[in-house]
Amino acid sequence: MAGEKDLAVMRFLEKPENFSDLFNGSLFRGKQVLKAEMLESMSGRSALSFRDKDGGKVSVRRYRDAVCKASGRTTYAVFAVEGQGETHYAMPVREMVYDAMNYAGQVKALSDKHRKRKDYRDGAEFLSGLLREDRLAPVVTICFYYGTGKWEGPLDLFDMLDIPEEYEDMKPFMTNYKVNLVQASNVAADNFRTDLRHVFSLLGMAADGAGMKRYIQERPEEFRHISYETFDCLRELLHVDKWWKINEDTNSGKGEVDMCKALEEIAEMAKDEGKAEGKAEGVRVGIKALAEICEKLGVPFEQTVEMVTEKFGMSSEDARESVELYWK
Repeated sequence: MAGEKDLAVMRFLEKPENFSDLFNGSLFRGKQVLKAEMLESMSGRSALSFRDKDGGKVSVRRYRDAVCKASGRTTYAVFAVEGQGETHYAMPVREMVYDAMNYAGQVKALSDKHRKRKDYRDGAEFLSGLLREDRLAPVVTICFYYGTGKWEGPLDLFDMLDIPEEYEDMKPFMTNYKVNLVQASNVAADNFRTDLRHVFSLLGMAADGAGMKRYIQERPEEFRHISYETFDCLRELLHVDKWWKINEDTNSGKGEVDMCKALEEIAEMAKDEGKAEGKAEGVRVGIKALAEICEKLGVPFEQTVEMVTEKFGMSSEDARESVELYWK
């Protein structure tokens, strides 16, 4: 992950209840398989060292976005999230490498333990580094795609391969690798129990500004008490970080944000931004700012014209001409 958008998602997933809900609501379709109290955060850093054919040391390092260990009755499982704001055309290989490095790390840890204890029973165990009864913890990785466009990348390793027609018979003997892609279009928002239901609902209507506004206004009790992490995540993912700010009006002082108030302030902020430039120039700047944010949110052109007419006291004809100047 990189950038403010990705950091906002990472902060959101740091809460165990959000992390577990992402898996429960998507892969497990609402079934409460993971519990927040079962989770223990793990380092996203993986590193392996080995010798090449010439005896030189080769080191490989990878960094995952979010990783947790979930304890079970007798052992544990590893759950990881790779966040993507854009399509990644090598995602199957990328995630396969991450998972393989986790398994290789587990093998090394067991091998180091046995060599220290000197509890190998024969040459096969010594060469393997593992005892016959040793087992590894399973690893499950999600690719959380929060881009507003369609995912256009491959969903498994076979999608990336160009197998010659004369060698099609080899395919049944090849190992495939599937990407567990999670995005707004392939999950049911009602399967989530945390604010993820709002994240996926709003991401699904990212191009419909009027729809987003209506969704928020129809749930005033929930959106007047949204956590900072959710607010920050939504404003970054919906590309309205410039407009949704935490201030004295929106800040509850209880670790919550009033998104209803923040939404009401968007148009007013556009107008105020213009005022700072002087009356005539301020109106121009204010209209430009309002038109740009409305277009970004997917607000229809005609509705934007109506907003400009009302906010700046202009005729419909003048408002239309002004909006057309900045509507791409």
